[in-house]
Amino acid sequence: MLWTHGDSGAGNWLFAIDRQGHVIRRLRVKGTINVDWEDITHDDRGNLWLGDTGNGDSGRRDLSVHRIPEPDPYADVDEVYVDRSVDYFFPEQRRFGNKLADYDSEALFWWRGDLWLLTKHRSDDWTRLYRFPSLEGGEVGLELVARFDLGGYIDPGTRQRWSGQVTAAELALEGEYAGRYWAMLCYDGVFVFAVPASGDGGELFGEVVSWIAFDSGVTGQVEALTWDGGDLVVINEARAVFRIEDPLTRTRYP
Repeated sequence: MLWTHGDSGAGNWLFAIDRQGHVIRRLRVKGTINVDWEDITHDDRGNLWLGDTGNGDSGRRDLSVHRIPEPDPYADVDEVYVDRSVDYFFPEQRRFGNKLADYDSEALFWWRGDLWLLTKHRSDDWTRLYRFPSLEGGEVGLELVARFDLGGYIDPGTRQRWSGQVTAAELALEGEYAGRYWAMLCYDGVFVFAVPASGDGGELFGEVVSWIAFDSGVTGQVEALTWDGGDLVVINEARAVFRIEDPLTRTRYP
C-alpha cells in the first residue's frame, strides 16, 4: 500500500493506493490547506510527513511540512489530522519571485531521524540537499548539506545531458536493500545511491550505484517514487504506475 496526494488546486485529499494504482481509501486532511503539496514520506515513529514545498517562482514565504499520524487505510474513517506543522525557510535566499532563484522543491525523505529536502532547479542542472535541524514546530532555517550535478550524467541512449529537475526521493525501508540505498527521481530518469555508513549527510551523493534513463514517451512526466522491496515504483502525473525491477544494474526503462 502506498500514500499519495495531489498538488496545488487538488484539494486537501490523501489517497491510499495499492501497487497497481487503485484507490483503497480517500481521506480529507484537516488542520492545513493545500497550497502546493509536492511529496510525502514516512518517519520511523509511525508518522507521515507531507510537504507543502512547491515554490515554482521561489516567491513563497509560507513553506511548511506537516506531520500526520499514519492512519489505517482499511479502517472506517474519512479524515486525518495534522498534529504538527513546521514552517521553514532557506537562510541564504535573497531573491524572491524569480523562478531562476531555484528554491522550489518536490522531494522529501527520512534518514537517520531527520527529514531531508532536495531542490528542483530551472536555472541549472544541480540540486541542493537540505536538512531540517528541528521538527519541534515553529519556523526553522534549513541547513544546506550538499549539492549534486545531475547534468554531469548522460542518457546512454540519446547522449543528452540530464536536467536537474528533481521530483521525488526515497530511502529503501524494507527487504535486502533496507537502509542501504536511496533513490532520486527527475524528469529524465532515476538515480540510485548507496547510503553512507557514517557522516552528516554530505556523503549521500558520494556513490552513484546506477542511473536509469526513462523513455519519456512511455513514462510521461514522472512525479512520485517509492521502493517496494528491491523494486522502484514510479508514478506519473496521469497516475500511471511503473515498476522498475533490478534498479541497481539497469540503465534504461522500459
